[in-house]
Amino acid sequence: MIGNDIVDLNNMATQSNWKRARFLDTVFSEKEQLIISVSENPHQMVWLFWSMKEAAYKLYVQQFGKRFFNPKKLVCRLFSSTIGYVSIENRTYPTTSIISNDYIYTVATLNNSQNYKSAIFEVEDKSYLTQSNSLKNRLLESISKNKDLNFQDLYVRKDLVGVPQLFYNNSKLPIQFSLTHCGNYCGFVYF
Repeated sequence: MIGNDIVDLNNMATQSNWKRARFLDTVFSEKEQLIISVSENPHQMVWLFWSMKEAAYKLYVQQFGKRFFNPKKLVCRLFSSTIGYVSIENRTYPTTSIISNDYIYTVATLNNSQNYKSAIFEVEDKSYLTQSNSLKNRLLESISKNKDLNFQDLYVRKDLVGVPQLFYNNSKLPIQFSLTHCGNYCGFVYF
């Protein structure tokens, strides 16, 4: 199982006011808030922690098939500016992030030794449907090429909890993946 998340930093700078009353208290632990407050770039740190939490949450939902809304239940720790982990209850999910001037992209895994394929790309159209379709097509193209499968016979379908799953000729494939998009950026990861 694997999770990912991308945050368009420019989009969030104009579309979200993370400094508004109670936002930090609702989403982040006291320790996370302290790290944000002393960070050289608080805006970037907020969205790094957010991205880590989202990626780990997607993995958790895949693993246990249950959803919840309690961002403070997901606790972030950093070993470096891009390597960390997120704890959810008694589970720990390693994370690796890419931080650019334009976006933050995080992948959460069950363990550090998982080899995965990942891609990030920019899109001009910010509409949800266009991004979602473009993202799925790019994922399917990559899997088709890397696994030598006919693109026309691959498709994505969500399960009862809303977790996307990959099918080939009406058979579920044992390929774990995650999709994300925000603002002008999309990303997928699979193994």
